[in-house]
Amino acid sequence: MTSNCIGCGREIPAERTELGYTYCTAPACQAQYRQGPTVTAVAVNKSGDAYRVAEPEDIAARAAAGEFATKNTGLGTVHQDTPRVPAPRRPTTRPTRPTRTARPATPAWTPAWTPAQENIVRLYADMGLSPRQIAARARENTPRLGITEALAVRILSSPRR
Repeated sequence: MTSNCIGCGREIPAERTELGYTYCTAPACQAQYRQGPTVTAVAVNKSGDAYRVAEPEDIAARAAAGEFATKNTGLGTVHQDTPRVPAPRRPTTRPTRPTRTARPATPAWTPAWTPAQENIVRLYADMGLSPRQIAARARENTPRLGITEALAVRILSSPRR
């Protein structure tokens, strides 16, 4: 099965026709009809560019969807002090008779750890580290967070916020 080139009219080899080409390999026809993939360089912070081979429309759609946006790689590394609440003062004199008051409404459960501690523990857990390894890695990389093995177990045992 042979066919003719759409550009110059020359005969196209059968193998080329089977592959779906409608033009020959002459430089003029290649320059006019060849549509190859586009190579796009995506800039990456502090490293070499990442290259994507795809059609220009696909690259534009992926960029618009935020696929090439900057990722938050600083999870848990920004230290924020937890606010210190002063202990309630004790009365200096004893009341003569105990007063009965209505029980205050039970406050919603709040965790005993900061969001930064939870972020770093869950990040290391997602990397496949055990609570012991998480505590060791946190002592090296983020010592100010004070993550212990017991705290890592409590965080991992709790539901995600």
